[in-house]
Amino acid sequence: MSDPGRAASPIKRPLVLDRKTSSAGLLPQSKPQANNYASDPTTAINFENADLNKPIDEQGKQLTSSSNSLISPIIHTSDDILSEQLDDEDEDEHDLLNILQDLMINEQYKIKIDSMNNKKNDFQNWNIFNKPLTIEDILASDDAGKFHDKFKQFFILSTAGKPIYSMNGSDDIVIGYMGLITTIVSTFQENMKEDFKSIKYGNNLKLSVLNKDPLLFVSITKLNYEIIPSLESQNDDYHLIRQLNTLYNYVLSILSKTTITKNFNNRMNYDLRKILTPLDFSNFDNLCMKLTYGLSTKEPNKYDSGFEFFISELLGSNLQSTKISHTARSKLNSILLGCKKLKAKEESDTSSIFNLQEKQEQYISGDLLFSLLTFGTDKILTMMRPRNHQLTNDDIQTLLLTIQSTPLNQEKNESLEDLWIPLCMPNFNSNGFLYVFVKKFDLAEYLLVDGKNIEPQIITIILISGNKNSFFQMKEISDHIIYKIIKNEIFRNKLSDELMNSCNLKIFKNEEDQFIKHFIYKLKLHKQFFMSDALTKSDDLDVNQILQLVYFYSILIKTKSSSIKTITVKNKKLTYLRWQLNNQTITGFMLSDQQYEFYCLSDELIKSQQVINQSLKIIKWCEKNYERLFIGEGVCF
Repeated sequence: MSDPGRAASPIKRPLVLDRKTSSAGLLPQSKPQANNYASDPTTAINFENADLNKPIDEQGKQLTSSSNSLISPIIHTSDDILSEQLDDEDEDEHDLLNILQDLMINEQYKIKIDSMNNKKNDFQNWNIFNKPLTIEDILASDDAGKFHDKFKQFFILSTAGKPIYSMNGSDDIVIGYMGLITTIVSTFQENMKEDFKSIKYGNNLKLSVLNKDPLLFVSITKLNYEIIPSLESQNDDYHLIRQLNTLYNYVLSILSKTTITKNFNNRMNYDLRKILTPLDFSNFDNLCMKLTYGLSTKEPNKYDSGFEFFISELLGSNLQSTKISHTARSKLNSILLGCKKLKAKEESDTSSIFNLQEKQEQYISGDLLFSLLTFGTDKILTMMRPRNHQLTNDDIQTLLLTIQSTPLNQEKNESLEDLWIPLCMPNFNSNGFLYVFVKKFDLAEYLLVDGKNIEPQIITIILISGNKNSFFQMKEISDHIIYKIIKNEIFRNKLSDELMNSCNLKIFKNEEDQFIKHFIYKLKLHKQFFMSDALTKSDDLDVNQILQLVYFYSILIKTKSSSIKTITVKNKKLTYLRWQLNNQTITGFMLSDQQYEFYCLSDELIKSQQVINQSLKIIKWCEKNYERLFIGEGVCF
């Protein structure tokens, strides 16, 4: 029986994993190019730290990664800083081009890429080039025979060593690991007076621990893109600790800190699994898959929000919004603000002749704290909040993850049922619950189309209240929002058209001339990002397509310059990487300044001029369409 102090799950039945296989790769074979390119094999150039005159080792190499890494980059460092005060865009582009060409031409060090076919568990070999990875290789499993072959392990346990959750393996298998981990953690605390954080075994395995007494969160990874050091932070464990902290936030969201503390204060060896449901454990599996591989256990061979969630976490908990016009977003903002003025219906009162006091107007939205409208895979359309309060990105991610993980009845008449979910927002208030009303409606059902089948356009209304008894008020507000959206035929059709075309970017006039195949634009001020659609147009998704993007962006983001050393108006940094194997070349590029970070991938031997020209064109397009791509701080009341 569930503890009354925890967040009750709206749906009781657990998720069912669909095990399917897939193969092939994301990026196609590159076409033969001319020989006037500046770089050949696997190369990373970090402008911020590049020192082309730095001494090299006996093999003629400077900085190398794991010896067993299939395509690990070399990073060149320099003390030069791109800190030019540029007067116009032409000079900006010209200087960037010269700098990138200079760095490429002066490359001195190469990596010899040997065949890794004999390495059974080489993830890069399977993921990117030679042997495709199947969904069974990465899905969570209790099979004892597969436990040690898994690339990633997540454990949640109490500081007393009591197991709570394991991504793989049964209690019989993991209990020994948990006993060892608690011994190491307690030894560090007693003898060294500090928390144990991580340990690295060679270049093949890393163990990280997040101590949130009375709970411990543990990650063990064999994945190269998670083990390599990160130049973004002095803490090499930054991304792994972020993953563990996301798991911690999810535990708090369903239980609250008060419930956890109370149970463990009463008994140190308390079994927290008593108040967790099968749905909770399925959600743990789903969250771990998204954090590690950018895939979902719900439908692992279908494209959903898994990759978007992974990129959000990789960028440091950034939010993604839907591209719509500023006019449409402003209209949605005004609809949300209008909800705060909704008055309660007057009820007849026969005893009113005895009441000499004037009746005060009652507003049904008095308990409404936050409102969100999302579309598709939970990209945000708009958001409303109190002027003096806001939800952190971590809390919003936990909220959206909970809604995504809630299984709905697949019957057509029941698939859009209303949900009422008690949820703790750890960064807003870790000791209590807010109450989330969720309503989904299909905008396509309200369109007038003659004989045409329109794909569903599901908009999700999320209303957050501090009052557990305000369900019917929130329901009335959601009905009002739907009415306001659909009542105006012109706005209804305009919004539908924009949602259908939200992935059609039209940055380049001729798509055949577009060398950049995928990009991410991060707006630093609001911690929000926009990225092009995944490289697939069909619902059926090859697992390796997403895994390749996960690998390339992980390496690219982790090898970017560490910090800006001089403060100037247009201080820019860049990172350039190139992977090459079996005549296939992938180019990665990062450009950033104080306002943005831009990442992109190309599947060709792209020239330095093409990299700069097309990157700057996309960046200028994102800046020009700022109000279409980002929600900023939302609308306040």
